[in-house]
Amino acid sequence: MNDKDKLVNGILGIFLALAIPLLIYAAPHLGQKELISNLDLNLPFWLYLTQFALGLGLAINLAKDFKEWLKPIAPSPRDLLPVCAVAALALFVCLAWVAPRHRVQSDESIFFATAQNMYANQIAGACDEGEFAENGHLNCQKSVHNFKTKGEPFLYVLGIPILGNNLKWVFPLHIFLLLATIFLLYFGVRAWTANNNLAFLTAALFAAQPTTLFQFRSASVEPLYTFLFALSIFLWKWAWDKNTVKHWILFALALAFFAQTRQETIFCLGAFAIPSFFRMYNSQPSTLNSQLNKILYSPFSTFLFVISFFCIPVLLTISYYQGYNFQGGEFNAHGHFFENLKQALNISINTPLEKGLLKNPFLSSFSILTLCGIILLIIFAIKEFRDKNKKAKSSKSKNSQLSTLNSQLPNISILIFFLLYFLQIFMVLENVSGDLTIEINQRYTLIAFPAMAFFCAFAIDKASLFLPKDNRLFFVLASAAILWGNTLRYKESFEANIMYNRNHLTTEESEILKWLEKEPEKKRIFVYSRPWHFIGYGMNSIHYNSLTQQRLRELLQKYNNEVYYVRGLDCWDSQTYHKKAVESRIATVCDRFEQNFPMEPLFATVITNNYRLVIAKLKEGGTGTQLFAPQEVNIELPENAQWLGPPSEHSQDWGDLQIDKSVTGKPMTIAKKRYKKGIGSHANGKLSYNLGDKYQRLTAIIGLDEDEFCSNGIQVKILGDGRLLTDTGKLAQGHEYLLDIPLNGINQLVFEMDGLGEINCDHVDIAVPVIYSK
Repeated sequence: MNDKDKLVNGILGIFLALAIPLLIYAAPHLGQKELISNLDLNLPFWLYLTQFALGLGLAINLAKDFKEWLKPIAPSPRDLLPVCAVAALALFVCLAWVAPRHRVQSDESIFFATAQNMYANQIAGACDEGEFAENGHLNCQKSVHNFKTKGEPFLYVLGIPILGNNLKWVFPLHIFLLLATIFLLYFGVRAWTANNNLAFLTAALFAAQPTTLFQFRSASVEPLYTFLFALSIFLWKWAWDKNTVKHWILFALALAFFAQTRQETIFCLGAFAIPSFFRMYNSQPSTLNSQLNKILYSPFSTFLFVISFFCIPVLLTISYYQGYNFQGGEFNAHGHFFENLKQALNISINTPLEKGLLKNPFLSSFSILTLCGIILLIIFAIKEFRDKNKKAKSSKSKNSQLSTLNSQLPNISILIFFLLYFLQIFMVLENVSGDLTIEINQRYTLIAFPAMAFFCAFAIDKASLFLPKDNRLFFVLASAAILWGNTLRYKESFEANIMYNRNHLTTEESEILKWLEKEPEKKRIFVYSRPWHFIGYGMNSIHYNSLTQQRLRELLQKYNNEVYYVRGLDCWDSQTYHKKAVESRIATVCDRFEQNFPMEPLFATVITNNYRLVIAKLKEGGTGTQLFAPQEVNIELPENAQWLGPPSEHSQDWGDLQIDKSVTGKPMTIAKKRYKKGIGSHANGKLSYNLGDKYQRLTAIIGLDEDEFCSNGIQVKILGDGRLLTDTGKLAQGHEYLLDIPLNGINQLVFEMDGLGEINCDHVDIAVPVIYSK
């Protein structure tokens, strides 16, 4: 290629690289949102396939070169041994203590359903309703946009032909990603800094965090983000040292796919691209007659174009959803960056225990060491900047400073990289709300964890400099062991999945899958408010709104009567809505649906003490089934009896005592039965009656009122003249206690209501209490 062609190609590459994001973002404002919509669904799969094929071809072509580059910087077996120990520890914790289950249900199941649609139909939208043919092909009846990036689903697409379309295999895949991330972080930091202790500590401290281990076990997208970050750091050093067009293109392909993990990731690419520009620019011959020619002749225009072109999928998603309010919470999206940052620091530094378990999946030591490392890096960078000897280095040594194998990376360069990288952290906290009191938002912190691990490692490594050289390795290993020991002491928190077991949808999915595991293998179809949850696991599912009587008859015939209705979270929106909910609940259609279709309930359970999950089998013919319509119970007052009325004395920790109503003022309902007479109180509480030895017997029905489901259970003791007459034991939601006790000789009757540690929703109903005269 002659100089003129190089010049033209350079101009064209930079022009196209800048034009692509500008045109895509502007398209909806120019009346082309429909075009963006079509491209967002139909283009990504083919671009990913091209990107994967090109990257694989380049990797094969450069394999020998990589081997030669790695040889002089490869660690010794002795250096690798501690890293292997850390990887083994992380593997043990994940497999032994952390359940392989989703923790951000809608997000993670969307990736599954998008992968199914990509593989079967090459459509990069989640399949919202669909059925699988006998050959496993997904006939998707409704594809929908989603603001999730599509890189992770494409990875799953690559595995489906080998591992099948029941994507449970994704959970062990993420274990592999965790191990790969640990080693890549180690190799990447070591290649750049020539500091084995710093590299080991970065990998070890990243792996020791509860959030890291939970999220890798949950098949969330943030683990893929950290894996690609570590891979990019490592490939960057190779491209930097070799500095050829092929190396830069391969690195650009990795960066472009890195951008497909989260929308905001595109904003951190500058941290890689800007230093790379100076590396390519400074390596051009000094004989070129202008600075512009040095830019256009360098590989930078090609590098920038490759990044821009293969970022098209995420650019399309950003364009389609621009202006969308991604997140709710106390600090809503846009305009609350400093509030979110302050809150994030407070939650990550102050990690109190709740019933002996970590309240949040953060360790204070990690956050405090991070702050120490940042401060130290700034101090060392300023000192380095002011060092006259380093300022006086020749131009030649400046240009080669970062390209020499095993050279120590200047602190000022590290600081500049992280300052540029911080732009993405800002976009996360600003654009989607970093309100970490919304528990599902806590996964965002994993984006910062590789950087935080480096800062922690930096602080410990600098502290080791005060020791004799022979003792430094021991100090580093001891520090890692202490910090890992701090993690391992929270075994109970890991096994309880700490706050994740309070997530409604993930628990709902877990209960459904547990029920299915006990059922025989059958060809089934589910009717559900979130059909994509089932489709992600290779199961047939449609939405409630799609079912008609005619279609039900067709499905019953097609699936040999194996048609199931799932009443889940969205059927209880008025019961479960919270001001911090990240989405508006869909309109409840379940009551209407149940009125129209007959069904037989098969399985029911209470989810996170908030609502009932029910799985029922749909039938043809008959009348509709009101699954949760309470049965009205009317009890006639027997002769020689009277209703137990208001107590002579009472106390309760919440609300006001109610007669013939629950404590919330609504009809009393216990175990799906509704009562017109009774007493509504609240635990903890006490009701006292002066009977004066006038009565011989008391009957009643005691239980938790079903207006709300968030109680952890209650216990009621009935005492006569200070003596225990009976004890209900623990009463959970849906349980009822049939009280029938003698009162002969009793002057004072007392009901003691115990909330068992928590009083949330401890609405105690004493229904139809009847006392019989002597």
